[in-house]
Amino acid sequence: MLSGDQRLSEDEPKNNRLCKKWFLIALSILVVSSVIIVNLSFVASFFNTSHEPDFSTYKTTVGQTIENNFGRFTLNEVMVDNNQILLNASFEPVEDLDFDYQIFFFPQVLVNGQDYTVRNGGQTIKQTESNYTIYNSVKMRDLPQNETLKLDIRYNDWNWEKPIDQPWGFKIDASQKQLLKDRIIIPVNKTMSLSDGQVIKVEKVVSTPISTTIYFQSTQSLYESISFKILNDSGKTWRYDSSYTLNEEHTMWGMRFDALYVKEKKYQLIPVDAQDKELGPAIQISGK
Repeated sequence: MLSGDQRLSEDEPKNNRLCKKWFLIALSILVVSSVIIVNLSFVASFFNTSHEPDFSTYKTTVGQTIENNFGRFTLNEVMVDNNQILLNASFEPVEDLDFDYQIFFFPQVLVNGQDYTVRNGGQTIKQTESNYTIYNSVKMRDLPQNETLKLDIRYNDWNWEKPIDQPWGFKIDASQKQLLKDRIIIPVNKTMSLSDGQVIKVEKVVSTPISTTIYFQSTQSLYESISFKILNDSGKTWRYDSSYTLNEEHTMWGMRFDALYVKEKKYQLIPVDAQDKELGPAIQISGK
């Protein structure tokens, strides 16, 4: 894991998107086992009971509280997405603890005893002087395909700097049964030469009711991901919300679009630069 001063931010989207009201902060350096400090308004929306559509079938309710000399920590809910674990927790610090919304928790999450984490993002929201909501989005690589995942969630420190003497630890069984049923996997396996000289291979697109992720490889190390947009048959465009490398060589990448479920018959996947200029030919993909 990286130290606190190596925190990362997710890439800022260019268009307004449902459930995302404000964007990400910090530096942009993409590294395996990295950390991000980010406003997870979009993640928060999935745990909001007033949010439509209803994502309750993808959630595991926990409601377990652990108390130590830092305060009371309650893990409320867990939701498994495609290669991602979303966490919703509450924290009540002890009275004399110097704590505010600029302090972040980045839990270690083991899945079936293994560490699959490639990026760990967090947000702290002040509710009252004595209560905070803690959101985390932990991106993984190649999660096991079991209907139930055994999660060992450990809040060992904050900001990767201050250790917690008696860590808050939760062991739960999280279901991804409904997610696996609703997930759409679109094999692509297409290599393209881009106008900037790079060669990439788009392997697949994986879409769930929560997000859509493009998986691709590059022939050279990339320290900034190539951009993509998705265009549907009626002309609506989505820009990616975040990208993260999946290996230490920076040649394998995941690119995530929040709130996009590819259920229509026709889409185009288009590589673009920061100014939205197309860098290569469009790839045709089909939804469910």
